[in-house]
Amino acid sequence: MGIINVTPDSFWGGSRVQDKATLVERVRFMISNGADAIDVGGCSTRPGAVQASAEEEMERLEWGLDAIRAEFPDVTLSVDTYRPQIAERCVREWKVDIINDVYGGNDEMYKVVADSGVQYVLMWSETIKENPVGEMMSFFTQRLQVMEKAGVDVKRQVILDPGYGFGKTVEQNYTVLANQRRLCEFGLPVLSALSRKSMAWKLLKITPDEALPATIVMNTVAIEQGADWIRVHDVAEAAHTVRIMQALKANG
Repeated sequence: MGIINVTPDSFWGGSRVQDKATLVERVRFMISNGADAIDVGGCSTRPGAVQASAEEEMERLEWGLDAIRAEFPDVTLSVDTYRPQIAERCVREWKVDIINDVYGGNDEMYKVVADSGVQYVLMWSETIKENPVGEMMSFFTQRLQVMEKAGVDVKRQVILDPGYGFGKTVEQNYTVLANQRRLCEFGLPVLSALSRKSMAWKLLKITPDEALPATIVMNTVAIEQGADWIRVHDVAEAAHTVRIMQALKANG
């Protein structure tokens, strides 16, 4: 899943796109280099970011989704939003296939998911108290029950995201990564979003610009730990990682 941010303030400058020509060129590059889906965000959720209003987020997504659907009508499209009204409009007007919700949703969002039938990335972003793995499993158990009661076809629609970088210290992020395979117990697809995140550059005392090698390592571990999707800025390198891991599995 390739990341496209139509924002001025996402944490890594290389992911930001501010005009149609650049957007189309970047999406074309991602698809040609192995992206299975494109994830478009119009509101930065990086630590310390000033949250864009719903109007600002929608304005950004409008031109971005218009451009992508015009040039790539068949691409699997994800929208990165936690606002139910924006999710509903994106599904209705641009036929978005996936809603990627970093805050784990609420009753209103679950209704959008149930009514539309789209896939939904359920992310764990709660602050960890003391037991990363236990709290992760408890969160997903509880939320999946709520979603099922709301009419969501959990087995068909839900993708689980352990939420690296959200509500977790550097050490807790690595505890979750080392135990990510526990999520496979739910029998649902798992998405790992580790690309250039602070758990790498804080540990290594580098910058996000220097974090591509570390990202490749983390994605390799995530795949080994059961990830079905990896959400990335650098699609070509991620696609190579996936192919090598698939070859190991096929020939091991």
